[in-house]
Amino acid sequence: MAELKKDERFTWSGGKVLCESSITWGIAEQSNGLMAILLNVPGGVLTGKQLRVISEVVGEDGIVKNSRRMAPILFVAKEKVGNGLALLKEAGLKVACLHGSVRNIVSCPGKGFSKNSRGDTLELAQVLNKEFYGTILPWDFKIGISGCPRNCAGVQCHDVGLMAEPRGKFSLWIGGTESGFSPKHGVLVSKGIPKDKVPAVIRGILELYCEGAEELKNEQEQRVRLYGVLERTGIDRFKQIVTQVLAN
Repeated sequence: MAELKKDERFTWSGGKVLCESSITWGIAEQSNGLMAILLNVPGGVLTGKQLRVISEVVGEDGIVKNSRRMAPILFVAKEKVGNGLALLKEAGLKVACLHGSVRNIVSCPGKGFSKNSRGDTLELAQVLNKEFYGTILPWDFKIGISGCPRNCAGVQCHDVGLMAEPRGKFSLWIGGTESGFSPKHGVLVSKGIPKDKVPAVIRGILELYCEGAEELKNEQEQRVRLYGVLERTGIDRFKQIVTQVLAN
């Protein structure tokens, strides 16, 4: 299988983002001429200190747009981006991967916040983010985590979806997409996955995704999502890698 590689290095030149890898980082000019800085906030969790720094970066004339997928978005003047990035870094905040890597991980509040939740979804989002942030991938890869069947994170609508089960385990869906003109529900692959096995399971899926996407790129197809690989290669080998990880 393909070996996963990471690249968290990029620089802001004063006018654009420079990065040696194929990852597109979340610093972009908007149609109004201002800049957006998309932050890596797995599960949407921010500390009070981070909120204060964000307010400082935005200033009185800026805008903070908090959304489920890209939270938050900061609209700032181009000449203030460099200083803003420095302030955000000091507060422990990173720029989000926009394309070519794992996107900001969506998660419901989880156990301890919701009486319905059966698992520590926010903790798992942090673990997965630490493990896969900056991983170089063929295109976008979205992960959603729900704590119960109310399914606030819409796990069937992501490349990988995880739903908490009792006793610290998770069900796994793969191959969904919430965006575009043809949204798709993912396929339920496995139930009863222990939380500590989830990172290894996702690593195996990412490796197969990279391998399958490379095959499709050789056929002149670009920007291949996981569901595109599944349509061509089938799901059996993805089920096999999950079984192998759980057996170890």
